[in-house]
Amino acid sequence: MDDPSPPPVSEPCGAEGALPLPRGRGRRGRWRGVLTNRDFMVLWGGFTVSSMGTAMANLAIPVLALGISGSPAMAGLVGAARVAPYLLLNLLAGVFIDRWNRRTVMIVADLGRFAALASVPLAYALGTLTVAQLAVVAFLEGVGHVFSAVSRLSALPKLVPDADLPTANALNEIGESAAGVGGSALTGLLLGLARTSTLGAILAYLVNGFTYLVSGASLLFVRASFQEDRAERARTSLLADLTEGVGFLWRRRLLRMLLVTVTLVNLLQAPLDLAVIVLATDELGVGAGLVGLVLAAVGLGTVLSALAASWLRERVDLATLAVVSVLLWSVAAAMMAAAPSMLPLTVGLLITNALWPVFAVSLITYRLSVTPDHLQGRVNSAFRTLSFGVEPLGLAVGGVVIGAAGPRGLLWAVALGQVLVLLFALVSWRRLRVPRPAEG
Repeated sequence: MDDPSPPPVSEPCGAEGALPLPRGRGRRGRWRGVLTNRDFMVLWGGFTVSSMGTAMANLAIPVLALGISGSPAMAGLVGAARVAPYLLLNLLAGVFIDRWNRRTVMIVADLGRFAALASVPLAYALGTLTVAQLAVVAFLEGVGHVFSAVSRLSALPKLVPDADLPTANALNEIGESAAGVGGSALTGLLLGLARTSTLGAILAYLVNGFTYLVSGASLLFVRASFQEDRAERARTSLLADLTEGVGFLWRRRLLRMLLVTVTLVNLLQAPLDLAVIVLATDELGVGAGLVGLVLAAVGLGTVLSALAASWLRERVDLATLAVVSVLLWSVAAAMMAAAPSMLPLTVGLLITNALWPVFAVSLITYRLSVTPDHLQGRVNSAFRTLSFGVEPLGLAVGGVVIGAAGPRGLLWAVALGQVLVLLFALVSWRRLRVPRPAEG
C-alpha cells in the first residue's frame, strides 16, 4: 500500500496549491509500483518503440530529401514542414484532446503516421517519389506526433497514482533517451549497409513506419481509461476552451514562472548542437564520425541521469532544481565556449543534456498533478507550444550568430543569456513557496 501524502502547501498569496512531494519509499518501492503497473508498462513500451522511429526520422528525413533533390534548401523546407505542426496546431490539439477520447486520438495518430511513412518506400519503388511528397509526409508525421504526445502526457495521471508519477516520468525520459540513441544507431547502420544513402534512408522510413504501427496496436491492450468520465456539458467555442486552458496555466504563479524559464532556456540552447558540430569540425579539427560518437555518448549519459531523476525529485524541491540547473547550464556553456580540445567540449555538452531529464521529471510531475483532468490537454499543449515553439527561432538566430561571431561567440552568448535567466529565476521565485521534499 502506498504511503499517504502530506496535505498540500499553499502559496502565501493563495493563488495556487503547491504539490507536495511523495514520501520516500526506497529505490525498490519507488520502481516496483511503476514496473508492476501493467497498463503503464504497455503504454511505455509502445511509446519507446515509436520514439525510436522518431529518432530514425531525425536523420533519415534530411538524408532522403538531399538524395532526392540535391538541394540543402529543399531539405531544409522538408525539415521545416515536419516542425510546422508544433507551432500551428499544438494549442488547438489540446482543445480537441480534452473533447475527444484520448486513446482513439493516439491510435488514429499512430496509424496515420504509419500510412504516411509507408507511402514513401512505395512511391520510391514506383519511381514517383518527389520532394513535395516528402514535405507532405513530414508535415503529417508532425501532426501525428503533436496529437499523440499531448494525449499520452495528459493520460498519464489516469494510469499511475500520484505517488508514482515521478518514477513514471523518469521511465519515460529513460525510454525516450535510449530510443534516441538506438534509433540514430539503427539509421546509421541502414545508411551504411545500403548501396546508397538514399536507399538506406528509404529503409529507415519503412522501419520508422512500422514502429508507429506497433505503438498504435499496443494501445488496444491498455485496460484502464485514459480520462475521467466526462459529464455532458454545454458546447463552448474553441476560443473559450482555449482561453480556459491558457488562463489556468497563466494564473498559477509557479507554472507561469516555470513556463517563462523553460522557454528562455530552450531559446538559448536550441543552436547548441550546431555550435558544437561547427566548433569541433572547423576549429578543433575533429572528424564528423567522432562527433557522431560523442553525441551518442552524450545520449547514453542522458539515459543514466534519467535513472536518478525520481530519486532527486523526492529530496530536492522544484525551485532548487530549476535554479541549480540553470546555473550549471551557464557553466557548461562557458566551458564549451572556452574549450581548447574535444574533452571539455564533450563534458559541457554532457552536463547540458544530462540535467534535462532531472529537471523535466519534477516539472512535468508537478504540472500533471495540479492540472484537472478535463484541462490536461489544453494546459500541456499550451506549455509545449511556447516552450518548444521558440526552438526554430533559436536555431535561426543561432545560425546567424555563428556566421557572424563564430561558434565560440554563440556559446559565450548562450552562457551570458542563461546567467540572466538565473537572475530572473532568483528574483521571481524568492517569495514563492514551492513543493518541498517530504520526510521519509
